[in-house]
Amino acid sequence: MRDSTRSLLNALMGAGAGVPTAPGFGLPGLTGVEQPRGPWDAVTSAHAPDLPGDTFSFVALEDGTLVVDDDVPDGSATPLADAVERELRRPYEAVAVRRDDEDGLWRIAAVDVLIAAAAPDDASERVDLARVGGEVTATVDGDEADPDRAPRGLLDLLAHLDGDAALTGERLDETTWVAQRWAL
Repeated sequence: MRDSTRSLLNALMGAGAGVPTAPGFGLPGLTGVEQPRGPWDAVTSAHAPDLPGDTFSFVALEDGTLVVDDDVPDGSATPLADAVERELRRPYEAVAVRRDDEDGLWRIAAVDVLIAAAAPDDASERVDLARVGGEVTATVDGDEADPDRAPRGLLDLLAHLDGDAALTGERLDETTWVAQRWAL
Protein backbone atom coordinates (compact mmCIF):
# COMPACT_ATOMS: atom_id res chain seq x y z
CA MET A 1 0.00 0.00 0.00
CA ARG A 2 1.40 3.41 -1.00
CA ASP A 3 2.09 5.91 1.83
CA SER A 4 -0.51 8.33 0.47
CA THR A 5 -3.15 5.61 0.44
CA ARG A 6 -2.29 4.57 4.00
CA SER A 7 -2.55 8.16 5.29
CA LEU A 8 -5.92 8.66 3.58
CA LEU A 9 -7.21 5.40 5.02
CA ASN A 10 -5.98 6.31 8.51
CA ALA A 11 -7.65 9.70 8.25
CA LEU A 12 -10.92 8.18 7.05
CA MET A 13 -10.87 5.74 9.96
CA GLY A 14 -10.03 8.52 12.42
CA ALA A 15 -6.45 7.52 13.24
CA GLY A 16 -4.79 10.46 11.47
CA ALA A 17 -6.97 13.07 13.12
CA GLY A 18 -6.77 11.53 16.58
CA VAL A 19 -10.48 10.81 16.58
CA PRO A 20 -11.04 8.68 19.70
CA THR A 21 -13.91 6.65 18.24
CA ALA A 22 -14.64 3.53 16.24
CA PRO A 23 -13.39 3.60 12.63
CA GLY A 24 -15.14 6.31 10.66
CA PHE A 25 -17.62 7.28 13.40
CA GLY A 26 -18.02 11.01 13.82
CA LEU A 27 -16.43 11.99 10.53
CA PRO A 28 -17.35 15.44 9.27
CA GLY A 29 -19.65 15.29 6.27
CA LEU A 30 -21.06 11.95 7.35
CA THR A 31 -22.51 12.67 10.79
CA GLY A 32 -22.38 16.46 11.08
CA VAL A 33 -19.72 16.42 13.78
CA GLU A 34 -17.74 19.66 13.66
CA GLN A 35 -14.14 18.57 13.20
CA PRO A 36 -11.53 19.44 10.58
CA ARG A 37 -12.42 17.82 7.26
CA GLY A 38 -9.09 16.06 6.90
CA PRO A 39 -6.75 15.62 3.97
CA TRP A 40 -9.43 14.77 1.39
CA ASP A 41 -11.20 16.75 -1.31
CA ALA A 42 -14.39 14.68 -1.28
CA VAL A 43 -16.17 12.59 1.33
CA THR A 44 -19.21 10.54 0.36
CA SER A 45 -20.83 7.14 0.68
CA ALA A 46 -22.16 4.51 -1.70
CA HIS A 47 -23.77 1.08 -1.71
CA ALA A 48 -21.42 -1.55 -3.17
CA PRO A 49 -22.66 -4.88 -1.76
CA ASP A 50 -20.60 -6.95 -4.24
CA LEU A 51 -17.29 -5.39 -3.21
CA PRO A 52 -15.45 -7.77 -0.84
CA GLY A 53 -13.48 -6.80 2.25
CA ASP A 54 -13.70 -4.06 4.87
CA THR A 55 -11.31 -1.52 3.29
CA PHE A 56 -10.59 -0.72 -0.33
CA SER A 57 -8.42 1.75 -2.24
CA PHE A 58 -8.17 2.76 -5.87
CA VAL A 59 -6.94 5.45 -8.23
CA ALA A 60 -9.23 6.73 -10.96
CA LEU A 61 -7.32 7.80 -14.06
CA GLU A 62 -8.52 10.57 -16.38
CA ASP A 63 -9.95 8.05 -18.87
CA GLY A 64 -12.09 6.42 -16.15
CA THR A 65 -9.84 3.40 -15.60
CA LEU A 66 -9.83 2.29 -11.96
CA VAL A 67 -6.44 1.02 -10.78
CA VAL A 68 -6.89 -1.26 -7.77
CA ASP A 69 -4.46 -3.21 -5.61
CA ASP A 70 -6.89 -6.04 -4.88
CA ASP A 71 -8.52 -8.64 -7.08
CA VAL A 72 -12.21 -7.70 -7.05
CA PRO A 73 -15.20 -8.72 -9.19
CA ASP A 74 -15.60 -6.64 -12.36
CA GLY A 75 -17.76 -3.60 -11.76
CA SER A 76 -17.94 -4.04 -7.98
CA ALA A 77 -16.01 -0.82 -7.31
CA THR A 78 -17.93 1.26 -9.86
CA PRO A 79 -20.53 2.52 -7.32
CA LEU A 80 -17.69 3.96 -5.22
CA ALA A 81 -16.18 5.77 -8.21
CA ASP A 82 -19.60 7.04 -9.33
CA ALA A 83 -20.23 8.52 -5.88
CA VAL A 84 -16.84 10.25 -5.76
CA GLU A 85 -17.26 11.62 -9.28
CA ARG A 86 -20.41 13.47 -8.27
CA GLU A 87 -18.08 15.64 -6.14
CA LEU A 88 -14.60 15.38 -7.69
CA ARG A 89 -13.22 15.17 -11.21
CA ARG A 90 -10.75 12.51 -12.29
CA PRO A 91 -7.94 11.79 -11.64
CA TYR A 92 -8.19 11.09 -7.92
CA GLU A 93 -7.11 8.60 -5.28
CA ALA A 94 -9.78 7.15 -3.01
CA VAL A 95 -10.05 4.94 0.05
CA ALA A 96 -13.19 3.35 1.40
CA VAL A 97 -14.29 1.66 4.61
CA ARG A 98 -17.30 -0.65 4.79
CA ARG A 99 -19.81 0.30 7.47
CA ASP A 100 -20.43 -2.52 9.93
CA ASP A 101 -24.02 -1.57 10.63
CA GLU A 102 -25.37 -1.35 7.06
CA ASP A 103 -25.12 -4.01 4.37
CA GLY A 104 -22.93 -2.88 1.50
CA LEU A 105 -22.62 0.78 2.54
CA TRP A 106 -19.12 2.20 2.15
CA ARG A 107 -17.68 5.53 3.36
CA ILE A 108 -15.33 6.97 0.75
CA ALA A 109 -12.71 9.72 0.95
CA ALA A 110 -10.89 10.95 -2.13
CA VAL A 111 -8.15 13.39 -2.94
CA ASP A 112 -7.31 15.12 -6.22
CA VAL A 113 -4.06 13.79 -7.73
CA LEU A 114 -1.80 14.37 -10.70
CA ILE A 115 -0.77 11.54 -13.02
CA ALA A 116 2.56 11.30 -14.85
CA ALA A 117 4.28 8.76 -17.05
CA ALA A 118 7.00 6.67 -15.41
CA ALA A 119 9.95 5.14 -17.20
CA PRO A 120 9.88 1.34 -16.81
CA ASP A 121 13.65 1.29 -16.19
CA ASP A 122 13.35 3.71 -13.23
CA ALA A 123 13.24 1.63 -10.03
CA SER A 124 12.36 4.50 -7.67
CA GLU A 125 9.13 4.19 -5.67
CA ARG A 126 8.70 7.63 -4.06
CA VAL A 127 9.91 11.07 -5.12
CA ASP A 128 9.49 14.40 -3.33
CA LEU A 129 10.11 17.54 -5.39
CA ALA A 130 9.98 21.16 -4.25
CA ARG A 131 10.46 24.47 -6.01
CA VAL A 132 11.09 27.54 -3.87
CA GLY A 133 12.18 30.80 -5.44
CA GLY A 134 12.88 28.95 -8.69
CA GLU A 135 15.27 26.45 -7.07
CA VAL A 136 14.24 22.78 -7.34
CA THR A 137 15.19 20.15 -4.77
CA ALA A 138 14.57 16.41 -4.95
CA THR A 139 14.41 13.43 -2.63
CA VAL A 140 14.24 10.00 -4.25
CA ASP A 141 13.31 7.03 -2.06
CA GLY A 142 14.35 9.00 1.03
CA ASP A 143 17.73 10.18 -0.29
CA GLU A 144 18.55 13.69 -1.46
CA ALA A 145 19.16 13.66 -5.19
CA ASP A 146 20.14 15.94 -8.04
CA PRO A 147 16.82 17.25 -9.42
CA ASP A 148 17.99 16.42 -12.94
CA ARG A 149 18.00 12.75 -11.93
CA ALA A 150 14.37 12.86 -10.77
CA PRO A 151 11.79 11.21 -13.03
CA ARG A 152 11.03 13.41 -16.05
CA GLY A 153 7.24 12.99 -15.73
CA LEU A 154 7.25 14.36 -12.18
CA LEU A 155 9.59 17.23 -13.10
CA ASP A 156 7.17 18.14 -15.90
CA LEU A 157 4.26 18.17 -13.42
CA LEU A 158 6.20 20.47 -11.08
CA ALA A 159 7.08 22.77 -13.99
CA HIS A 160 3.37 23.29 -14.70
CA LEU A 161 2.52 24.31 -11.11
CA ASP A 162 2.43 28.05 -10.39
CA GLY A 163 4.76 29.72 -7.91
CA ASP A 164 6.48 27.92 -5.07
CA ALA A 165 5.18 24.36 -4.96
CA ALA A 166 5.96 20.81 -3.98
CA LEU A 167 4.74 17.41 -5.00
CA THR A 168 5.04 13.89 -3.73
CA GLY A 169 4.96 11.16 -6.36
CA GLU A 170 4.51 7.48 -5.66
CA ARG A 171 4.70 4.66 -8.17
CA LEU A 172 1.24 3.45 -9.15
CA ASP A 173 2.56 0.78 -11.52
CA GLU A 174 5.50 0.23 -13.89
CA THR A 175 4.46 3.06 -16.21
CA THR A 176 2.58 5.53 -13.99
CA TRP A 177 3.22 7.97 -11.14
CA VAL A 178 0.44 9.29 -8.92
CA ALA A 179 1.31 12.61 -7.26
CA GLN A 180 -0.17 15.00 -4.76
CA ARG A 181 0.68 18.69 -5.06
CA TRP A 182 1.27 21.10 -2.23
CA ALA A 183 1.29 24.90 -2.35
CA LEU A 184 4.15 26.44 -0.38
